[in-house]
Amino acid sequence: MMTDAIVPAKPFRLTGWHVLAMLGALFGVMLAVNTLFVFLALKTFSGETDHAYINGLKFNETLAAKARQSELGWTMSLGLERPTGGGAVLEARLTDRNDQPLRGALLQGTIGRTTGAKEDQELTFSETAPGVYRAVIDQVRPGRWKFSALAKLEGAPQFSTETTLSLR
Repeated sequence: MMTDAIVPAKPFRLTGWHVLAMLGALFGVMLAVNTLFVFLALKTFSGETDHAYINGLKFNETLAAKARQSELGWTMSLGLERPTGGGAVLEARLTDRNDQPLRGALLQGTIGRTTGAKEDQELTFSETAPGVYRAVIDQVRPGRWKFSALAKLEGAPQFSTETTLSLR
């Protein structure tokens, strides 16, 4: 007669091969995550975009230009309107040291992300009132943006400014 005998299950025993497999899996996951982080870091930030060495060589020229600009006493104030549709209207007001509007300046500007150049946009300003210059930005998403502008007026040194804008 046959009886159904219950064979007890063999208890689990941790061996060196198990430990080796666990260590291999751990280091495999770490390698995969680090590879992903390196890929994303290189994709989103390409590194230094300005030429620090050349800027260092031209440092005295930069200081002289800033001194000439400081002597002008020009200031620029910014305003931003966000109509519906994802765009924006940037308004720059240029005034001299006596708070008088600067008329007839040629104003050029750029706006872009602080971390990369992929979303940079050239801005075309037009004078809408004495000393008031407006530029239309087609698409601008919320976040931090870097704005830089150059203003030229006949017979005067070039005026430059740079600031960071936080948009909602």
